[in-house]
Amino acid sequence: MRVPATFALVALCACLLAEGAQAIRVKDVAFLRGARDNQLIGYGLVVGLDGTGDSQDSLLARRPLKNALERMAISLNPRDVRGRSIAGVLVTATLPPFAKAGSRLDVTVDALGDAVSLRGGTLMLTLLNGPNQVVYGTAQGPITGIPKGIERFVPGVVLPEELAAQRAEQARRAEVDLRSSLVATKGFVIRGALVEREININLNTRSRLYINLKQSDFTTAFRLAKVINRELGDGSARAKDAGTVEVSVPDSYLGQTVELISKIEHLEIVPDSVAKVVVDERTGAIVMGQNVRISPIAISHGRLQIEITGAPPPAGEEAAEGEAPPGQQPEAPPAFTLAETPSIVLFKGEVDLKEVVDGLNKIGASTQDLVQVLKIIKTAGALHADLEIR
Repeated sequence: MRVPATFALVALCACLLAEGAQAIRVKDVAFLRGARDNQLIGYGLVVGLDGTGDSQDSLLARRPLKNALERMAISLNPRDVRGRSIAGVLVTATLPPFAKAGSRLDVTVDALGDAVSLRGGTLMLTLLNGPNQVVYGTAQGPITGIPKGIERFVPGVVLPEELAAQRAEQARRAEVDLRSSLVATKGFVIRGALVEREININLNTRSRLYINLKQSDFTTAFRLAKVINRELGDGSARAKDAGTVEVSVPDSYLGQTVELISKIEHLEIVPDSVAKVVVDERTGAIVMGQNVRISPIAISHGRLQIEITGAPPPAGEEAAEGEAPPGQQPEAPPAFTLAETPSIVLFKGEVDLKEVVDGLNKIGASTQDLVQVLKIIKTAGALHADLEIR
């Protein structure tokens, strides 16, 4: 019987999880408070478009162009700008922590008006502001990331069959899936932003550091504090809550905070997490954590009849005919058995993921069957894990 690919993947994940959690670096699960990204935004113009920019009726591009030209001592009426060679765009970028003046950033450009495509255009000099309306950078450069063949049609204009076929052929040659999420009105300027203002963070003057977990968890926070105390000495760190560990800078590291942070980042811990099941109904992909357990329950779904029973009785309490010969250990009961009808009987009061997947694989159940079974078990309160359906 052919095993569905998703089931095989889930079973593989379960086997890997069964091997035990691995210790990972602190820098992969936590970060220093204050050392975070900052969002930048600006409004700009894309010029040089081949008839795919904003229409004559859109003022999102023409009025800003008039203002830009006036700063260069060129005066004109916005209506004098003919054609669709310009487009008004929203420009966004992410300013990483400790970025210095002169550093380069990537920017994302999105059309705001009725432009058809930004392919082949050039972003004019654009100011990038932070949430406090302070300019932290400037952006300029050619638009990239828009392949041929994905331009959307001009509203109200029906393309001739020959032109439509030509665009489809361009997309095929460029290996672009027309059903993909690519859009012609979203592009990028690689390393097109220049940092003009720095965000100063003076670490060497601090006597305390705060380490924030990327995913809050009381057990992980306690383990992190314990690992730091083992390295720096008792009392050096304490967990303030599920997401923060406070570290007192030792006297030997005063003025050398960067060295201390590097030392903490390379410590290893075993993070804890809640049991969780993530299901993608569109693709049938299912990902489950290590600690997913299911209580005794009986389920009927289509041709599936699933019964998860309590734990089997101790060896000394089994029926006489089921006793093992003297001196021989009784065999462990199977994780599941197959009845005459397409059904599964799972033993043990708290079965794990691998046993459920193995049982469903035995009868060739589909991924959609597993999705529905998980929903039923969660609704009945027998699935001891968070179920997230996307």
